Amino acid sequence: METYKILGLIGLLLVLLVTVMLSIFILTGFYYSYGFMGGMMGYYRHYYAYGYSFMLFPLAIGGISVILAAIGISINDKVASGILLILSAFISIPIAFGGFGIGFILLLLAGILALIK
Repeated sequence: METYKILGLIGLLLVLLVTVMLSIFILTGFYYSYGFMGGMMGYYRHYYAYGYSFMLFPLAIGGISVILAAIGISINDKVASGILLILSAFISIPIAFGGFGIGFILLLLAGILALIK
């Protein structure tokens, strides 16, 4: 396995991990409470998210990025692979800056390495 494929795989896994973590946080973490300490001593939680529709943004953006990176890793044409990996890196920016910046940089480096070699 070549260097750009290993870097792309690690970046893909980081973006996938952050996408899943962000979706779970949106599903369970966005709530507010009424009054001081949330009404009856913080027992009442009222959710901002109405249903599962708020999970669609990180899942859609992260899913597109992961699919493009997986296709870029799996094909043997280095030019197409590099373009797909760079495109995947820039699409992953809204998801916590592409995996806290690490996944973005790894995908970008993988794409550049694929284009250079």
